[in-house]
Amino acid sequence: MILTAPELAQALEQAEATHLSRQVAACSQLKGYEQSRVITICGGVAAVTDPVFGRKLNHVTALGMGAVVHTDELAQLENIYAAQGLETQIDVCPHTDGSTLAVLSERGYSVNAFSNTYVRQLMPTDTYTAINGGSRSDIEIVTDRALVEATFIGDSVAGFSVQVVNRPAVLLETLAQIALQRSDTFLFAATIDGKVAGTAGMSLIETASGLLAHLHIASTLPAYRGRGVQLALLSARLTAARNAGCTLAGVTARPANSSARNTERAGFSLAYTKSTFIKSR
Repeated sequence: MILTAPELAQALEQAEATHLSRQVAACSQLKGYEQSRVITICGGVAAVTDPVFGRKLNHVTALGMGAVVHTDELAQLENIYAAQGLETQIDVCPHTDGSTLAVLSERGYSVNAFSNTYVRQLMPTDTYTAINGGSRSDIEIVTDRALVEATFIGDSVAGFSVQVVNRPAVLLETLAQIALQRSDTFLFAATIDGKVAGTAGMSLIETASGLLAHLHIASTLPAYRGRGVQLALLSARLTAARNAGCTLAGVTARPANSSARNTERAGFSLAYTKSTFIKSR
């Protein structure tokens, strides 16, 4: 269901495309991944990195946003992914150009997943207090980058270590290294009794609708789940975003998982649901 005006959708997709592009640019600075690159295609961007990273760093976003989708360009991209031994996976916004679905259908794509894009408007006078346990007095938020980054990679990987679908350790480590590399990214840690319980990131991205805080790479160590850690990290990042002059905050989550529930509890609204189209090799 489309819940967002086209202008806001364009800004959110612009932010997502910029975020993915910066992820890949940072990845290319890491030893062994220098060949990572971004390909612009029909209003969107395609990330092409090491196949070991799977779809997380090898997919297309913002396709058809303000642009017509052309069959020949998509065919060329499919060949590039196929040469890497990868399927072509495309996240499609409901506000995409009318040509997008026609071309995807013509080329044999089908939907295999969905993701929710959430947004929250930020006002200078807003205050952000985590709810239902997120403001517990035993949770402290650390924003000193030197302190957070000292153990960020290990803490982030540990937080993602137990999931419904486990990701390769090399991907988790690389995503944490990328967060450290990016100069536009703020890092946060939540501690309980002096021990790190969870970590998160926030990247600042300029859009046509103003400065946007893109919230990502949030995880909680298994021993501390259910204690309000992620709500506390959400509140801390919203406060930091407001103080940085952001007018919007955005986050992506799979429908019905814990991240989506926490996002909604923190006052975010569902902007739209994106479909992931896939074409097997």
